[in-house]
Parts: sequence; structure tokens; C-alpha cells
Amino acid sequence: MYLLETLKLLRERQWLVPRLTVDGSWRLEPTQEMAAALAQERSRHELLPPSVRALIQGRLGKLALATRQLVRASAVLGDQASAKLLWQVAQVEVQAGVEALEEAEGSGILREEGAGTGRPGTYRFAHDLMREVVYTELGEARRQVLHQRALARLESEGAQASELAYHARASGEAEATSRYSVQAGDEAMAVFAVADAIRHYHQARALLQQPQPMQTVLSAAEVEHLYAHLGRAYTLQNAWQPAQQAYEELLAYAKQHQLAALASMTLNRLAILAVQQSQDRSQVQALLEQAWHIAQSSSDQRALAETEWNLAQINAVGWGDLKRALPHDERALALARASNDKELEARNLSLLGWIHLRVGDFQEAMHCLEAALALYATLGNEPTASGALSLALFSIGASPTQPLTNRATEAACWGLLAFAQVHSGQVHNSIRSGRRALALSQEIKNDWVQVISTTYLTFVLLEAGAYEEALMQHAIPPARTLPLTVIFQGFLIALGSTYQAVQQWEEARSALEEEEAIVERLGFGPFRVPVLTQLCMNCALAGEWERAYRYALETITVRKSQDVALIPLDFCRQYETEAFLRGGDERQARAEVQRLGERVGSYPRYRIPYLRSLAVLAAWDGHSEQAIGHLREAAQIAVDLGLPGERWQVQAALGRLYEAGGDPVQARTAFGEAARIIQGLAEGIKDETLRARFLAGPPIDRSCSKPNVSPTRSPKTRRSRAGLEASGPAG
Repeated sequence: MYLLETLKLLRERQWLVPRLTVDGSWRLEPTQEMAAALAQERSRHELLPPSVRALIQGRLGKLALATRQLVRASAVLGDQASAKLLWQVAQVEVQAGVEALEEAEGSGILREEGAGTGRPGTYRFAHDLMREVVYTELGEARRQVLHQRALARLESEGAQASELAYHARASGEAEATSRYSVQAGDEAMAVFAVADAIRHYHQARALLQQPQPMQTVLSAAEVEHLYAHLGRAYTLQNAWQPAQQAYEELLAYAKQHQLAALASMTLNRLAILAVQQSQDRSQVQALLEQAWHIAQSSSDQRALAETEWNLAQINAVGWGDLKRALPHDERALALARASNDKELEARNLSLLGWIHLRVGDFQEAMHCLEAALALYATLGNEPTASGALSLALFSIGASPTQPLTNRATEAACWGLLAFAQVHSGQVHNSIRSGRRALALSQEIKNDWVQVISTTYLTFVLLEAGAYEEALMQHAIPPARTLPLTVIFQGFLIALGSTYQAVQQWEEARSALEEEEAIVERLGFGPFRVPVLTQLCMNCALAGEWERAYRYALETITVRKSQDVALIPLDFCRQYETEAFLRGGDERQARAEVQRLGERVGSYPRYRIPYLRSLAVLAAWDGHSEQAIGHLREAAQIAVDLGLPGERWQVQAALGRLYEAGGDPVQARTAFGEAARIIQGLAEGIKDETLRARFLAGPPIDRSCSKPNVSPTRSPKTRRSRAGLEASGPAG
């Protein structure tokens, strides 16, 4: 009946009209007037056929007064109201309320749901049409009174904020509507219902922007909370322009009310947003300078600390300017400790660990990161007293709530710790840290941190020889969907390194070349060295020595421009050494090896490429015994650190040196050890196709083969080249 009556109503209003289709049949189609009516969200009262409404009203009119009061209360409360709540809102006594419920159920208007042993049921309308008719026929005044009663009762029962906001709005209480709407948005964000959160925040924002605004009843902290969370919600959806608009409205509010600290914090948020969108350095710099001057002139220590930290993170992570970043981070750390702000202290220690890692001070990086993790463990056990949001680490995205932001930073800390540990030779510890980072990022559903954690774990797994697991990691995170290209750049180098480890050289070069194009275009200077040195290795192993030489030249140019002790992932120096020698640039080769030796320090992981480079030089000079000694030391370090990938390459190089020197027994021993390690790595690859391709890779296939040494023009050159090829990668 409802369907037929509704169709008749729509036809009478000319909202549905018959149209002749191309096949000669007739169909009813909606008009623009109907679409406009729906777009304006007109009351369903207008769309309810009078005949249906009259039928329902006739059924309701037969009910007793107490029952009608109870049914009206149910229409206001909506779905699944308890009997007690219905009686309280309807203001009927218990006995009358019981009888009214029985009549409402018996007439088929209300129905009970969820009742069980020791568990009372809840009540709702048997059909939404009945509720719609009852609610619309109440009248505005009666509806408002009932909503006020419902709001009072639900507040005392601790109902969800979204429900309280609904009743506050319907009862005309604007202040309560705004506050509960913000709380409802926070509740939605906590369960990742971002679209719902935005809807609730918009409701509060609309009330704030009314001709007679509520700024007199909402504090500055409440206004900041609303706009900061709204901006964060938009950022979670990568909706950059609406997020920027929200922050700009907050900035205008701060300037209008002369709130310096709020203006400074909002400028910081706009700067982070600008980095995430476009990497427009001049725009970001202007925002940060303005934020710093406002915080400095107002002597607001929190705003100044946050601005100093933001200057540090954007200079360090965004632009790779470590020298400029470090003093900002140190000042922010001192301010955080002075104010006993544990969250900001942990954030600064995390960033300080990242800076130390980038300059090659891995021990100090681990110290900072472990201190940060200890603070995050403490923060995780403390209740959150405030709903305020700290500034976001732009490289890990925006988490919905502050506790989730803390967890995201904690996960990033574990990933960084794994990265520092692997550079310090602590492979087993780094695996534990890397797995913890990835598990935590998956738990909090943060794609940004998941990509970062996957990247770090990949490098750790490659060092440990878990090649198949490293390759499988790249099927997990949606790296290409993230807007921040620096994260994708790290992901690409991990992918290229994995392809090289499993002997998929074409795929490796493709990933590395894509990465090089990104870092060159965006000017990420510090991130170019690992890319260029791996491209040099890729070309060397393919026998493309001219191209390898060009990459080696470019690598040292970028490396020297950084002026740091050691660069993360800079483990392929021996290939550059050989490329220089083959390119006739012996002076450059020797100078770079000497420079590396001066900087290796106490990090055994970097001593391996140093020793292998020395072996290449010794072989070039015809000093095979000296080259063998360097490789034996490198082999022992690889054993001590648990680096099977390095071990088989060193053993294969030893085998070629022994064979070139006329010692077949030692050659067979070294080749046999290389083959044994390779077989162990292959057994860890369960996919048969991947395993077969790994074993068929040219470097592995050549590792146990006699080198093919071409004669040269002079005895010295012939001897030098023979020794070089015996120790080098290409065989």
C-alpha cells in the first residue's frame, strides 16, 4: 500500500513522469524538481502519502493516553530505548508504563528486542513509517520538551556524545549541541570513522559561524580543539584543501582575539600541511618564521617549543638540512624538559635519534631512540587528561587521536631503532625491533608508519638473509597511495635492494632509477647516496663499467656535499673502487678508500666494505696475499655479525683470488663455502620460481666459476687486472 500510495503522490506532484524509451516502452523517471526536493533534505512528512499517514494516525488514536505518551517518547528517543528511559521521558508511573508498553506491543506499534535471562529488552517501532508519523505530528513545542527530557536523562546515564548532540540540537540548546558534536567527532575519530567525525565537527563549526556566534560561550581551547581535530580529520582523508581552510579559519580566529600561542600553533600546522602537499620550501619557511616570531614575542614556552621542534623536523626530514635542524631540536628538547612535557620530550628524542642516524652516529641514535621508547611506554600507561593534539610528525601522517599519535611515533621509533641497530651490526636485535615496529603500525592502522616500518624491516631481513620474507613485505603497504614522496623514496630503495638480493637485476635497476628520478627532482640530497651507490653496483655486476664509473663519480660528489661521518645503507663502496680503477681514475679510488677508513670508527658493518675496497686496491697492485688478508678479515666480521649475503660474496672473491694465484685447494674450499652459504639462502626461499631465479643469477652463477681474464698490453697491467677480477664482483 505504501509503495502504491507513494507512487501516486509523486505522480500527482509531477515528480515522476512517464517517458517513452528508445525501444518503445514506457517508464517512470524522476524530474529535476524531485531531485531538488531530495537535495534540500525536505522532511519525510512532505513525502509521506496522506492516505498512509491517516491510516497510521487512526491506529494511534485508538491507544490509551499513557500509551500514546510512551509511543511519543519512543519516537523522540529513536531505536532501542529501555523501558525505564521511556517511562522517564514520557513521565508515566511504572505500573502505567508497564500497561502502556503491553498495549503498544499488542497493537503492533512497538516491539521488544534483545530480552533474555536477567537482561531487560529494549523497545523500538515496528516500522519506521509509524515513527515518522508520530514524530512529525508531535508539533515543534512538544518535540522540544521531549528532547530536553531525553537529553537530561541520557546525560545522567553517560550516553554517547553523538546521541546527546542529536537531542541537544533538537531541543534548541546550541552550546550543548556544539560541545557534544565535538565530543561525538572525537569518539568517531577514535574508531577511525573519519567521515562521521567530519560530519559532527561540521555541525559544531556551523553553529560557531552563525550570525550570532557562540564564541562567547566556547573557550579558545574549545575552538582550537574543534578546528585542530577537523583539520586532522581532513588530513586523514588526504583532503588537503579543506584541511587548509579549517586551519586558516582557526588562524583568523586567533588573530581576531589576539591569541598569540594559538596563532603560532596554527601556523605550524599550516607549515606541516604545506610540506605534505607540495614541498613548497619558500611557503613553508615563511610560515615557520612567522610562527617562531609570534611564539618568541609572546614568551609562550609551549608554542616556542613546538615551533622549534617543527623547525627541526621539517629541516631534517623534509629538506635534509641536518646542521640547521640540530640546534632547533636541542632547544625544543630543553624546553620540553623544563616544562616536564614528556610527550614533546619523547618526540624530540625520536627526531634527535633520526638526526644522529643520518650523520652516521649510530650509537648515539640508539641511545636517543631507546630513551624516547621508554617515555612512550610511560605515556601509554597514563590516562589521557586532555583531548589536545600535538603537532604531527609529517612523515608518519596524521593519527586520529593523541594516544594513537603517540603509538604511531613509538612504532616509527622502533623502526628507526632497528635501522640503527643493523648499522651497528646488531642484526638479531634489529629483527626484533623491526617486527615490533611493523606489528604496532598494523595494530593502529597507520599506512604511513606501516610503509616506514616495512622499509626498515626489509633492510634488516636482507642483512639476515631472509630474502623471500623481505620481498613479500612489499605486498603489504600501499606506498604509492601516500602523498609524501620521501616515504615512497625509502620504500623504493628497499624494493631495489631486495630485487638485487634475490638476483632480479632488471627489476632492481628499474626501482632504483625511479627512486633516483624522485630524489633528484625533489632535491633530497641526503637520500641520493644509497640510490647512486646501488646503481653503481648494479651496473658493475652487469659489466657496464662506463656507466658504473659515472655513477661512482656522482656518488662521491653527493657524499662529500653531506659532510657526515657515515651515510646509512652505504655498504657498496667496493664497487665504486673498482669502477674508478677500471675508469683509469686510480687517484680517486685510493682517496675514497682512505676517506672511508678514516670514518669507519667502531662500526664493524662499515668495516666490511672498507676491507673489500682495500682488497680491490691490493689486487689491482698485484698484492694477492694482502688482498686475501683483507677478505679473510671481512669474512670473519660477516660471520660475527650474521651477514650471509656478505659472507658468500667474500668467499667467492677469495676463491677467485686463490685460483688466480695457483692455489686450487684453497680455491675449492672458498668456493665450496660460498656454495654452502648460497644453498642455505636458497633453502629459505620457498617459492620454487623465485628460488630457481635466485640460483641462476649471474653473480651467483659466476661465484664458483673460473674468471675469464683477457690479456692486456703490459705485464704489470695484465697482473693487476687479473688480481682485480679475481677479487671483484664480476668474475
